[in-house]
Amino acid sequence: MNRVLLVQPDPGSRISGGYLYNTKMAEHGAWDLLSLPAGDPAGRLDPGEHALVLADSMWLTQEGIKPFSRLRSRGVAMGIVLHSFPSMIAAAESGLGARNEPTAFELEVLEQFGNVIAPGRHYADLLAGRADVHVLEPGIDDEWRAPPRRRGERCALVSVGAVTPRKGFLDVVQVLEERTRKDDYQWTVVGALDVDVEYARAVRERTARLGTVVLTGQRSPDETRAIVQRADVLVMPSYDENQPLVLLEAMAASVPSVAYAAGAAARMLGDGKAGFVGPVGDRKKLAVNLDRLISFEAERHRMARHCYKRQEKIPSWVTAARHAKDALSRIGVAKRA
Repeated sequence: MNRVLLVQPDPGSRISGGYLYNTKMAEHGAWDLLSLPAGDPAGRLDPGEHALVLADSMWLTQEGIKPFSRLRSRGVAMGIVLHSFPSMIAAAESGLGARNEPTAFELEVLEQFGNVIAPGRHYADLLAGRADVHVLEPGIDDEWRAPPRRRGERCALVSVGAVTPRKGFLDVVQVLEERTRKDDYQWTVVGALDVDVEYARAVRERTARLGTVVLTGQRSPDETRAIVQRADVLVMPSYDENQPLVLLEAMAASVPSVAYAAGAAARMLGDGKAGFVGPVGDRKKLAVNLDRLISFEAERHRMARHCYKRQEKIPSWVTAARHAKDALSRIGVAKRA
């Protein structure tokens, strides 16, 4: 049998696009999923009957990758599911801004392992010639799909993600602080508040003075979907992303987005079609883009209609997993040949 095993660090109660991708693909048969303690997977890493073992890219550190390298030295077919590079995540979370290139170590590991599973095409060009990149597009739950609607009197903004520097929420806070009007929007932030306590405290204190912001904390996928579907605009000021699943989900719900050009955001949205995209960290551009969709309902509704047209091409998780299973089966067979 050509069974595939994906090994990820245990996410605990935290829900992210990467973990959701891993889980949904597993639920629909693309691979078996194993979660191990982030600090020490060594003693419990056994390929068993699996023809191919995939390591989540969160293991791409000097210590984290060692157990997988030992499997590779024993002749086990290996690959990396590349959601993001740990070095880029660390740079964004440190508040130092976005890092544009992976480290030499990260690239060396990808070259050694050979097979890179990418949830989208963003890293394909970067890794051209260094590894075999297999693009396995994500899907969405069909419950996300919803037609456009007119918004109410106030524009409902929503952001999804842990409240950390990487997600850039203080940039939005500054933009909202500088707006003249405070009565034409409400911003709801859905995501964990305990990952970076100091950053979350700063966001909480400054948004409390605005009186137009709700921090919900972590919510279940179903609760998050309901909140996004009721929203008018998704705001994604991330400093680091790959193939943001939340953009696909918002698009399926006919919710246009305002985003920084992190990862594949510009390619996914098409600037001015399903949303507005500005340079990472450019708060002036973020302010202009956000104000356009808060202030002009006709513009927002035009984008919502474009989102609804685009969502027809977004596969379900069933279809995405079937494609992934077929592709991974071919990789496993090739590795054994």
